[in-house]
Amino acid sequence: MYKIKIDFIGNSPLVCSLDKNIVTEKYITILEKNLKEGFPIFRDNAKYTEEYFIEIGQQLKEKLDWNWTDKSPKNLINLHKDIETILEKSESFKNIPGDLQNLLHEAHFSIHALQYYDKEKPHGNFLQIEWFNDDYEDLPNDATFTDQPVFGDLILQNAYVGHPPIQCYQQDDFKNIDRTCAFPDRIKPGIKINLSNVTALNWEKYKNWWLENCKDYVDNVGWDKIQYYTGWTKIGQVEDINILNKILQTTELELKEVTVIKE
Repeated sequence: MYKIKIDFIGNSPLVCSLDKNIVTEKYITILEKNLKEGFPIFRDNAKYTEEYFIEIGQQLKEKLDWNWTDKSPKNLINLHKDIETILEKSESFKNIPGDLQNLLHEAHFSIHALQYYDKEKPHGNFLQIEWFNDDYEDLPNDATFTDQPVFGDLILQNAYVGHPPIQCYQQDDFKNIDRTCAFPDRIKPGIKINLSNVTALNWEKYKNWWLENCKDYVDNVGWDKIQYYTGWTKIGQVEDINILNKILQTTELELKEVTVIKE
């Protein structure tokens, strides 16, 4: 059995137990590989305020001539299209110069931080520790998805700069659906801890949304594929929720160490 121990400065270690299956075996392989190659990146959602979004917008205007001034919920979806357009779908940053890569990551994170902002949850809907590379394992064809992850679940991170089917629906985002929708068929090395209890999906309403807004796309890829890849792949859970709650009371989180434990 594998566990992941995460140390944030000034807090007790947060330990996650991993489920025992082929998905987690492949996940551990790629996680350990990346841990050996370099320290991961952690972006604390609390940093990504409206003021910071304005700073990022100014840099994007200077370097890419993008006009990121309107931060209304509807326009944030349109701004995400700027990022989708500049990036290659399956190898996101393949053609992006190094000096622009971090700026685009910051811009991408800023969009989603504002979309899901909740003053009662300054650290956002998840904690995510990751590596910015194109390293991945293929998700097994029999992997399972849940539409109801709960607080403290460890789930696979989104493998693409695009949206899995459920996120397209949640954001009512069907413009350029062929580029935006990215099926979660890869295992990335990131550690993603869910920080909410997700409400069960209304499958009838969900299917109708796809048929009403993206019928050609549904006809092309098949409803069965969209249905299968709807939700999140759970790979484990936090052992002590009390520790997680205490960590979330920290004003600003800083990652100290990540360790894989085999028992």
